[in-house]
Amino acid sequence: MLIEPRDPLIVRDGRPFTNSPGARARSLPFPVPQTLAGAYRARRGLVEGLTFPQDAPKVRAWGIRGPLLAEEVGGRWRLLVPRPLDALRLGERVYPLRPLEVPEGVGCNLPQGLVPVGLESPGLKEKPGSLPAFWYWESFLEWLLQDAPGGFAPEGHDGPTPEVRTHVSLEASGTAKEGALFQTSGLEFVRREGEAYRRLALALWPEDGQEVEGVHPLGGERRLAYWHKGGPSLPPLPEALLGALLQERAARVVLLTPGFFRGAYLPEGGAFFGAQVVGAVVGRPLVVSGFDLEKRRPKPTRRAVPAGSVYFVRLPTGWGEGEVRAFAERVWMQNLSEEEQDRKDGYGLAALGAWSGRSLRWEGA
Repeated sequence: MLIEPRDPLIVRDGRPFTNSPGARARSLPFPVPQTLAGAYRARRGLVEGLTFPQDAPKVRAWGIRGPLLAEEVGGRWRLLVPRPLDALRLGERVYPLRPLEVPEGVGCNLPQGLVPVGLESPGLKEKPGSLPAFWYWESFLEWLLQDAPGGFAPEGHDGPTPEVRTHVSLEASGTAKEGALFQTSGLEFVRREGEAYRRLALALWPEDGQEVEGVHPLGGERRLAYWHKGGPSLPPLPEALLGALLQERAARVVLLTPGFFRGAYLPEGGAFFGAQVVGAVVGRPLVVSGFDLEKRRPKPTRRAVPAGSVYFVRLPTGWGEGEVRAFAERVWMQNLSEEEQDRKDGYGLAALGAWSGRSLRWEGA
Protein backbone atom coordinates (compact mmCIF):
# COMPACT_ATOMS: atom_id res chain seq x y z
CA MET A 1 0.00 0.00 0.00
CA LEU A 2 1.24 3.50 -0.85
CA ILE A 3 0.43 6.78 0.87
CA GLU A 4 1.27 9.85 -1.19
CA PRO A 5 0.92 13.17 0.67
CA ARG A 6 -0.84 15.77 -1.47
CA ASP A 7 0.34 18.68 0.69
CA PRO A 8 3.60 19.06 2.63
CA LEU A 9 3.36 16.55 5.47
CA ILE A 10 3.75 17.82 9.04
CA VAL A 11 4.88 15.24 11.61
CA ARG A 12 5.50 17.32 14.69
CA ASP A 13 8.58 16.86 16.87
CA GLY A 14 6.68 17.47 20.12
CA ARG A 15 7.89 21.00 20.82
CA PRO A 16 5.12 23.43 21.84
CA PHE A 17 3.29 25.24 19.05
CA THR A 18 1.10 28.06 20.35
CA ASN A 19 -0.66 31.05 18.82
CA SER A 20 2.00 33.44 20.08
CA PRO A 21 3.84 35.59 17.50
CA GLY A 22 6.93 33.91 16.08
CA ALA A 23 5.77 30.37 16.87
CA ARG A 24 7.18 27.56 14.69
CA ALA A 25 5.75 24.11 14.05
CA ARG A 26 8.76 21.91 13.31
CA SER A 27 8.53 18.59 11.52
CA LEU A 28 10.54 15.41 11.95
CA PRO A 29 12.61 14.44 8.88
CA PHE A 30 10.49 11.29 8.45
CA PRO A 31 7.25 10.08 10.07
CA VAL A 32 7.49 7.56 12.91
CA PRO A 33 5.59 4.26 12.48
CA GLN A 34 2.83 5.07 14.98
CA THR A 35 1.78 8.08 12.87
CA LEU A 36 1.09 5.79 9.91
CA ALA A 37 -0.42 3.07 12.11
CA GLY A 38 -2.88 5.54 13.63
CA ALA A 39 -3.85 7.03 10.27
CA TYR A 40 -4.30 3.57 8.71
CA ARG A 41 -6.45 2.35 11.60
CA ALA A 42 -8.60 5.49 11.52
CA ARG A 43 -9.13 5.20 7.77
CA ARG A 44 -9.90 1.48 7.88
CA GLY A 45 -12.14 1.89 10.93
CA LEU A 46 -14.25 4.46 9.09
CA VAL A 47 -14.52 2.18 6.05
CA GLU A 48 -15.66 -0.72 8.25
CA GLY A 49 -18.11 1.46 10.19
CA LEU A 50 -16.44 1.06 13.59
CA THR A 51 -16.95 3.49 16.46
CA PHE A 52 -14.32 5.00 18.71
CA PRO A 53 -13.29 4.46 21.45
CA GLN A 54 -15.60 1.43 21.80
CA ASP A 55 -13.79 -0.54 19.09
CA ALA A 56 -10.29 0.63 20.06
CA PRO A 57 -9.07 -2.86 21.14
CA LYS A 58 -10.02 -4.31 17.74
CA VAL A 59 -8.40 -1.42 15.90
CA ARG A 60 -5.14 -1.64 17.88
CA ALA A 61 -4.79 -5.27 16.81
CA TRP A 62 -4.37 -4.24 13.17
CA GLY A 63 -0.62 -4.44 12.69
CA ILE A 64 1.58 -2.83 10.05
CA ARG A 65 5.12 -3.05 8.75
CA GLY A 66 6.82 0.13 7.69
CA PRO A 67 6.75 2.89 6.69
CA LEU A 68 9.56 2.88 4.15
CA LEU A 69 10.18 5.49 1.48
CA ALA A 70 9.20 4.74 -2.13
CA GLU A 71 9.96 6.63 -5.33
CA GLU A 72 8.29 6.37 -8.72
CA VAL A 73 10.85 5.67 -11.44
CA GLY A 74 9.74 4.87 -14.98
CA GLY A 75 6.22 3.92 -13.97
CA ARG A 76 7.24 1.61 -11.11
CA TRP A 77 7.94 2.22 -7.44
CA ARG A 78 11.40 1.65 -5.96
CA LEU A 79 11.98 1.17 -2.25
CA LEU A 80 14.48 3.22 -0.26
CA VAL A 81 15.67 2.49 3.28
CA PRO A 82 17.43 4.62 5.92
CA ARG A 83 21.21 4.71 5.69
CA PRO A 84 22.79 1.93 7.79
CA LEU A 85 24.96 3.45 10.50
CA ASP A 86 27.79 0.94 9.99
CA ALA A 87 28.78 2.79 6.80
CA LEU A 88 31.31 5.64 7.08
CA ARG A 89 32.56 7.75 4.20
CA LEU A 90 36.13 9.03 4.30
CA GLY A 91 37.25 10.83 1.18
CA GLU A 92 35.98 8.92 -1.83
CA ARG A 93 35.65 5.56 -0.07
CA VAL A 94 32.92 4.04 2.08
CA TYR A 95 34.31 1.98 4.97
CA PRO A 96 32.40 -0.59 7.04
CA LEU A 97 32.44 -0.18 10.82
CA ARG A 98 33.03 -3.51 12.53
CA PRO A 99 33.51 -4.89 16.08
CA LEU A 100 37.07 -4.44 17.37
CA GLU A 101 39.22 -6.46 19.73
CA VAL A 102 39.91 -4.67 22.99
CA PRO A 103 43.71 -4.61 23.44
CA GLU A 104 45.15 -6.04 26.64
CA GLY A 105 45.14 -3.48 29.44
CA VAL A 106 42.45 -1.35 27.80
CA GLY A 107 39.01 -0.92 29.33
CA CYS A 108 35.74 0.68 28.27
CA ASN A 109 32.38 1.46 29.82
CA LEU A 110 30.31 -0.78 27.54
CA PRO A 111 28.05 -3.42 29.10
CA GLN A 112 29.57 -6.83 29.76
CA GLY A 113 29.95 -8.82 26.55
CA LEU A 114 29.99 -5.85 24.17
CA VAL A 115 33.05 -4.63 22.30
CA PRO A 116 33.60 -1.26 20.57
CA VAL A 117 32.65 -0.87 16.92
CA GLY A 118 34.74 1.27 14.59
CA LEU A 119 37.48 1.37 11.97
CA GLU A 120 40.35 -1.08 12.30
CA SER A 121 42.82 1.59 11.18
CA PRO A 122 43.06 4.67 13.43
CA GLY A 123 45.38 6.21 10.81
CA LEU A 124 42.40 7.15 8.64
CA LYS A 125 42.11 10.76 9.72
CA GLU A 126 40.08 12.29 6.90
CA LYS A 127 36.97 14.21 7.77
CA PRO A 128 33.87 11.99 7.49
CA GLY A 129 31.82 12.80 4.41
CA SER A 130 28.10 12.71 3.92
CA LEU A 131 26.14 9.75 2.59
CA PRO A 132 22.59 9.74 1.21
CA ALA A 133 20.04 9.62 4.03
CA PHE A 134 18.03 7.02 2.08
CA TRP A 135 19.51 4.24 -0.09
CA TYR A 136 17.81 2.49 -2.97
CA TRP A 137 17.06 -1.09 -2.06
CA GLU A 138 19.51 -2.45 -4.65
CA SER A 139 22.42 -0.53 -3.07
CA PHE A 140 21.33 -1.51 0.42
CA LEU A 141 21.14 -5.19 -0.56
CA GLU A 142 24.67 -5.02 -1.95
CA TRP A 143 25.82 -3.62 1.41
CA LEU A 144 24.02 -6.42 3.26
CA LEU A 145 25.37 -9.29 1.18
CA GLN A 146 29.06 -8.35 1.50
CA ASP A 147 30.84 -8.05 4.82
CA ALA A 148 33.43 -5.62 3.44
CA PRO A 149 32.40 -4.46 -0.04
CA GLY A 150 35.18 -2.88 -2.08
CA GLY A 151 34.56 0.14 -4.26
CA PHE A 152 31.06 0.52 -2.84
CA ALA A 153 29.16 3.70 -3.78
CA PRO A 154 25.57 3.77 -2.52
CA GLU A 155 22.85 5.23 -4.71
CA GLY A 156 20.15 7.24 -3.03
CA HIS A 157 19.13 10.71 -1.90
CA ASP A 158 18.05 12.66 1.18
CA GLY A 159 14.36 11.87 0.96
CA PRO A 160 11.41 14.27 1.21
CA THR A 161 12.21 17.94 0.72
CA PRO A 162 11.79 20.17 3.80
CA GLU A 163 9.45 23.08 3.15
CA VAL A 164 8.84 26.09 5.42
CA ARG A 165 5.72 28.23 5.13
CA THR A 166 5.22 31.59 6.83
CA HIS A 167 1.66 32.47 7.84
CA VAL A 168 -0.07 35.47 9.35
CA SER A 169 -2.87 35.44 11.90
CA LEU A 170 -6.07 37.22 10.85
CA GLU A 171 -8.33 39.57 12.77
CA ALA A 172 -12.10 39.02 12.81
CA SER A 173 -12.32 41.61 10.05
CA GLY A 174 -10.10 39.48 7.79
CA THR A 175 -7.11 41.82 8.01
CA ALA A 176 -3.65 40.77 9.14
CA LYS A 177 -2.98 40.87 12.86
CA GLU A 178 -0.05 43.12 13.67
CA GLY A 179 3.13 41.11 14.41
CA ALA A 180 1.31 37.76 14.46
CA LEU A 181 3.54 35.76 12.11
CA PHE A 182 4.13 32.03 12.56
CA GLN A 183 5.78 29.25 10.56
CA THR A 184 5.09 25.61 9.77
CA SER A 185 7.75 23.17 8.58
CA GLY A 186 6.66 20.22 6.47
CA LEU A 187 7.94 17.50 4.14
CA GLU A 188 7.24 17.76 0.42
CA PHE A 189 7.04 14.29 -1.13
CA VAL A 190 8.57 15.15 -4.49
CA ARG A 191 12.19 15.15 -5.61
CA ARG A 192 13.57 17.36 -8.33
CA GLU A 193 15.99 15.72 -10.77
CA GLY A 194 17.12 18.20 -13.40
CA GLU A 195 14.02 19.65 -15.00
CA ALA A 196 11.83 16.73 -13.90
CA TYR A 197 10.11 15.91 -10.62
CA ARG A 198 9.84 12.44 -9.15
CA ARG A 199 6.98 11.40 -6.90
CA LEU A 200 7.73 10.07 -3.42
CA ALA A 201 5.38 8.09 -1.20
CA LEU A 202 5.27 6.06 2.00
CA ALA A 203 5.12 2.28 1.58
CA LEU A 204 3.09 0.44 4.21
CA TRP A 205 2.21 -3.25 4.57
CA PRO A 206 -0.83 -4.21 6.71
CA GLU A 207 -0.10 -7.55 8.36
CA ASP A 208 -3.51 -8.99 7.46
CA GLY A 209 -3.33 -7.66 3.88
CA GLN A 210 -6.35 -5.35 4.24
CA GLU A 211 -5.38 -2.24 2.28
CA VAL A 212 -7.41 0.97 2.02
CA GLU A 213 -7.63 3.66 -0.63
CA GLY A 214 -9.00 7.15 -1.17
CA VAL A 215 -8.14 10.60 0.16
CA HIS A 216 -7.62 10.90 3.91
CA PRO A 217 -5.82 13.28 6.32
CA LEU A 218 -2.33 12.39 7.51
CA GLY A 219 -0.18 14.10 10.14
CA GLY A 220 -0.58 17.58 11.59
CA GLU A 221 -2.96 20.28 10.34
CA ARG A 222 -5.09 17.49 8.78
CA ARG A 223 -3.26 17.77 5.49
CA LEU A 224 -4.47 15.40 2.81
CA ALA A 225 -2.83 12.34 1.30
CA TYR A 226 -3.75 9.90 -1.46
CA TRP A 227 -4.00 6.28 -0.31
CA HIS A 228 -3.34 3.70 -3.05
CA LYS A 229 -3.69 -0.06 -3.00
CA GLY A 230 -0.74 -2.05 -4.33
CA GLY A 231 2.83 -0.82 -4.54
CA PRO A 232 6.12 -2.66 -3.93
CA SER A 233 6.12 -5.92 -2.00
CA LEU A 234 8.27 -6.63 1.03
CA PRO A 235 11.63 -7.94 -0.28
CA PRO A 236 12.13 -11.70 0.20
CA LEU A 237 14.99 -13.21 2.19
CA PRO A 238 17.96 -13.69 -0.22
CA GLU A 239 19.28 -17.24 -0.37
CA ALA A 240 22.83 -15.85 -0.71
CA LEU A 241 22.42 -14.16 2.66
CA LEU A 242 21.17 -17.36 4.24
CA GLY A 243 24.25 -19.13 2.89
CA ALA A 244 26.51 -16.52 4.50
CA LEU A 245 24.77 -17.00 7.85
CA LEU A 246 25.23 -20.77 7.64
CA GLN A 247 28.91 -20.41 6.85
CA GLU A 248 29.91 -17.68 9.31
CA ARG A 249 27.35 -18.26 12.13
CA ALA A 250 27.17 -14.48 12.54
CA ALA A 251 25.09 -11.62 11.15
CA ARG A 252 24.20 -7.95 11.25
CA VAL A 253 20.69 -6.93 12.33
CA VAL A 254 19.78 -3.58 10.75
CA LEU A 255 16.73 -1.59 11.89
CA LEU A 256 14.70 -0.07 9.05
CA THR A 257 12.23 1.65 11.39
CA PRO A 258 12.87 2.87 14.97
CA GLY A 259 12.60 0.20 17.66
CA PHE A 260 11.88 -0.11 21.38
CA PHE A 261 13.78 -2.54 23.61
CA ARG A 262 13.58 -3.21 27.34
CA GLY A 263 17.34 -2.88 27.69
CA ALA A 264 17.30 0.72 26.38
CA TYR A 265 19.26 0.21 23.14
CA LEU A 266 19.71 -3.55 23.65
CA PRO A 267 17.14 -6.36 23.45
CA GLU A 268 16.29 -8.08 26.71
CA GLY A 269 19.05 -10.51 27.63
CA GLY A 270 21.33 -8.97 25.00
CA ALA A 271 20.16 -11.37 22.28
CA PHE A 272 17.77 -11.62 19.33
CA PHE A 273 16.05 -15.01 19.47
CA GLY A 274 19.17 -16.66 20.88
CA ALA A 275 21.73 -14.81 18.73
CA GLN A 276 24.00 -12.88 21.12
CA VAL A 277 24.72 -9.20 20.49
CA VAL A 278 28.48 -8.53 20.64
CA GLY A 279 28.57 -4.99 19.24
CA ALA A 280 26.24 -2.22 18.12
CA VAL A 281 26.25 1.03 16.16
CA VAL A 282 23.32 3.03 17.52
CA GLY A 283 22.40 6.61 16.64
CA ARG A 284 21.00 9.27 18.94
CA PRO A 285 17.73 8.21 20.57
CA LEU A 286 14.53 9.28 18.87
CA VAL A 287 12.10 10.80 21.36
CA VAL A 288 8.56 9.59 20.64
CA SER A 289 5.28 10.71 22.16
CA GLY A 290 1.77 11.37 20.84
CA PHE A 291 -1.84 11.63 21.95
CA ASP A 292 -3.96 8.70 23.12
CA LEU A 293 -7.42 9.19 21.58
CA GLU A 294 -8.89 6.33 23.61
CA LYS A 295 -7.80 7.72 26.99
CA ARG A 296 -7.92 11.37 25.88
CA ARG A 297 -4.48 12.23 27.19
CA PRO A 298 -0.87 12.56 25.96
CA LYS A 299 1.15 9.38 25.64
CA PRO A 300 4.28 8.98 27.80
CA THR A 301 7.50 10.19 26.23
CA ARG A 302 9.80 7.31 25.27
CA ARG A 303 13.19 6.95 23.62
CA ALA A 304 13.46 4.74 20.56
CA VAL A 305 16.52 3.24 18.89
CA PRO A 306 16.70 5.15 15.57
CA ALA A 307 16.34 3.57 12.16
CA GLY A 308 19.67 2.60 10.60
CA SER A 309 21.11 1.22 13.85
CA VAL A 310 23.12 -1.98 13.40
CA TYR A 311 23.62 -4.91 15.80
CA PHE A 312 26.37 -7.50 15.33
CA VAL A 313 25.24 -10.93 16.55
CA ARG A 314 26.82 -14.38 16.82
CA LEU A 315 24.65 -17.44 16.33
CA PRO A 316 24.97 -20.43 18.71
CA THR A 317 27.47 -22.97 17.39
CA GLY A 318 25.03 -25.80 18.03
CA TRP A 319 22.44 -24.51 15.59
CA GLY A 320 21.82 -26.57 12.49
CA GLU A 321 20.56 -25.36 9.13
CA GLY A 322 16.95 -25.44 10.32
CA GLU A 323 17.63 -23.25 13.35
CA VAL A 324 19.63 -20.75 11.28
CA ARG A 325 16.87 -20.51 8.69
CA ALA A 326 14.24 -20.11 11.41
CA PHE A 327 16.26 -17.29 12.98
CA ALA A 328 16.62 -15.53 9.62
CA GLU A 329 12.89 -15.79 8.94
CA ARG A 330 12.05 -14.43 12.42
CA VAL A 331 14.21 -11.35 11.78
CA TRP A 332 13.98 -10.59 8.05
CA MET A 333 11.31 -7.92 7.42
CA GLN A 334 9.76 -8.54 10.84
CA ASN A 335 9.11 -6.07 13.65
CA LEU A 336 11.54 -6.84 16.49
CA SER A 337 10.37 -4.49 19.26
CA GLU A 338 9.73 -6.44 22.44
CA GLU A 339 6.26 -5.16 23.38
CA GLU A 340 3.48 -6.63 21.24
CA GLN A 341 1.74 -3.27 20.70
CA ASP A 342 5.00 -1.69 19.55
CA ARG A 343 5.35 -4.47 16.99
CA LYS A 344 1.75 -3.91 15.87
CA ASP A 345 2.57 -0.20 15.48
CA GLY A 346 5.44 -0.97 13.07
CA TYR A 347 8.42 -0.37 15.38
CA GLY A 348 11.60 -2.36 14.85
CA LEU A 349 11.30 -3.52 11.22
CA ALA A 350 14.61 -5.26 10.50
CA ALA A 351 16.84 -6.73 7.82
CA LEU A 352 19.87 -9.04 8.06
CA GLY A 353 23.36 -8.56 6.70
CA ALA A 354 26.46 -10.72 6.36
CA TRP A 355 29.27 -10.49 8.92
CA SER A 356 32.36 -12.66 9.33
CA GLY A 357 31.83 -12.96 13.09
CA ARG A 358 35.44 -11.95 13.77
CA SER A 359 36.43 -8.87 15.75
CA LEU A 360 39.12 -6.84 13.99
CA ARG A 361 42.41 -5.95 15.62
CA TRP A 362 43.22 -2.27 15.86
CA GLU A 363 46.24 -1.41 13.77
CA GLY A 364 49.06 -0.34 16.06
CA ALA A 365 47.33 -1.63 19.19
